[in-house]
Amino acid sequence: MIRCLKLLILLSLLAALVYFGHGFALDRAGRYLIVKDELRPADVIVVLGGEATERVEHGVKLFKEGWARKDRIVMTGGPLVARHTWAALMKEHAEELGLPGKNILLVDRSRSTEEDAEFTRDLMLKHGYKSLILVTSPYHSRRASMYFRKVMGGRVAVINSPAEPGWLRFEEWWKRRRDRDMVLNEFSKLIRLWIFGSR
Repeated sequence: MIRCLKLLILLSLLAALVYFGHGFALDRAGRYLIVKDELRPADVIVVLGGEATERVEHGVKLFKEGWARKDRIVMTGGPLVARHTWAALMKEHAEELGLPGKNILLVDRSRSTEEDAEFTRDLMLKHGYKSLILVTSPYHSRRASMYFRKVMGGRVAVINSPAEPGWLRFEEWWKRRRDRDMVLNEFSKLIRLWIFGSR
């Protein structure tokens, strides 16, 4: 009887902890996706394809502030519609924001974050660049950082500078369908990466 009572009390405490603490736990889980390093100069800035305009705008802002020592910004992203690529559209947007086209390099064959990292590595090694500032959305920054650091293999330093705040709001993300879908999708890709690794 006493054992049953102890078990009942324990289960009640666990249920209360889950009920009252789930918000904190879910908030921390969402914010786990964000990786942001202390900003320091790098040879180039790399902006990953995707989203609307915030990634390009953040990359251009960093470039204008002088964080790219080699005066180069790289736009990634392959085929999008017809002959258009993410990289080309992002270059066009960067030029509209006042960046000279001669300072923009394109990685326009990639179809995934992993390919972004692989093709960017090839470009970095070809030009002798040793460091990069990686710009993507906050929710995408951990997975992108994992791919880039693995693919660069220590030959190129990676500094993460996500385009904050971005459209996804991490406060109570589980209560909004679009935010919830994105966070859960990102975690599913992270789990796949942890289990199977990269190619």
